[in-house]
Amino acid sequence: MAKLSARSSWSPARSSTSLSEPMGPRLSLIVVIGLSLMLSACGFRPLYGDRGVEASTYGDLSGVTVSSPDTTIGRALKFDLLDTLNDSGDQPATPLYKLTLHPRNYSLNVAVQQDATVTRRNFVLVVTYTLRDIGTGKIIYNSTARARSSYNRVDSEFANLSAAADAEKRTAKAVAADIKTQVSVFFDRRARDGKTAMK
Repeated sequence: MAKLSARSSWSPARSSTSLSEPMGPRLSLIVVIGLSLMLSACGFRPLYGDRGVEASTYGDLSGVTVSSPDTTIGRALKFDLLDTLNDSGDQPATPLYKLTLHPRNYSLNVAVQQDATVTRRNFVLVVTYTLRDIGTGKIIYNSTARARSSYNRVDSEFANLSAAADAEKRTAKAVAADIKTQVSVFFDRRARDGKTAMK
């Protein structure tokens, strides 16, 4: 993740939980073990845990072609995704899957002075997407990813435009990373479910 300046910050639309009181070492260990047992019972397995991912997952990811609107944010999403899906960063020569993105974005004023001057704004990006198996033509997965970035507004219009553009880039990169993770988890679980069914 890029280092953030004092004038701008990135914050994905995710919930978080914080503990206000420190826990002792023994209590911390008990909590960790308890959570691990609960998650294991629910079938939860970290994608990048000790057991790693299925070898086929990497092949599936490299076979994904990305389709996105020919807009500034659409192009940023596509290129950011391709950079993470395969080593070349290009569309695959013989794609196996088609990832179609439907982005929408809006801005929110989050700090307004008494004279109605906006001093801080949020850029919000929401992307629904579908993953289609090119061989069968069927949609095999669909989901939504979202993120937001905040930036300050100052007296200089040039600085405001630059800050807004930077916020868009950071938000697109965050959403692309989220989509890549979601699709990776889908491919990995499908591969493991297939192995289980064969036993």
